[in-house]
Amino acid sequence: MKFYLIVAKGAKQGLPIPINVDLFLLGSDNICQLRAPALPARQCAILSRDRKVFVRDFNSGEPTLVNGDLVPPDTECPLHAGDRIEVGMLEFMIQYQEAALSRKDLEEWAAKCLDEQEVHEFFDEDADEFHKASNASEAAQAMIDALNAQKGTVMGRLRIGKESGIVTVRFNDAIMVDESEIALIKKELSQHLNRANLRVLLDFKNVRRMSTSAVTMIRDFSKWLRNLGSRMAICRIRPDFKELLAVFHADQIPHFDDKPAAILANW
Repeated sequence: MKFYLIVAKGAKQGLPIPINVDLFLLGSDNICQLRAPALPARQCAILSRDRKVFVRDFNSGEPTLVNGDLVPPDTECPLHAGDRIEVGMLEFMIQYQEAALSRKDLEEWAAKCLDEQEVHEFFDEDADEFHKASNASEAAQAMIDALNAQKGTVMGRLRIGKESGIVTVRFNDAIMVDESEIALIKKELSQHLNRANLRVLLDFKNVRRMSTSAVTMIRDFSKWLRNLGSRMAICRIRPDFKELLAVFHADQIPHFDDKPAAILANW
């Protein structure tokens, strides 16, 4: 199976690294396919099997991050298209054609879920499509649809999903500095959110650097949404960016330290 690591920051940002092997090692050891002197001898591996991709941390003492979350030592973590991997100062985006779950996978997964009492306690039987399904396959598909809606779909530089009636937009770019890139991000935001009466949550989890032009774009986009009768909030923005928001009079946009709080808040 072929997949790609896209360099997400640095001088070679955007460079695709094609991977055609089942085991791809990252570290400083000569055996590693991707080597960097600052990394431990063997920090992690990216594996592919059954048309799926995973990352495994080798407990080297240095953290391996996926979308900003720590991969537990000696643990394997699934990767999805658009996910970001950080090892040391290196950052990559994973891209590949994900295979849909087979009918057998759906049946087995749903049957297992239907047998677990905590699932019945968690879902509202009167409102949830999971319990309205007539068989295990339909139940599983309903769960997948709900999960996919929350995870979102990669659309260019954005990952757009929906959760509790709120349109969530996570930026894929770690750096929002270049004027032309900011213009493209604004264009994509306008294209995908050009509808009235939306509640839009911009998620800055991946953004590590942001220019004043990016802050101005966010402020102007909030005004554009208000003209459509929509509302906007932001979450997981770095503390130093909040100072920029104040300088450019964008601090009136509701902002939250974490996504769950933003989803539950009334804004």
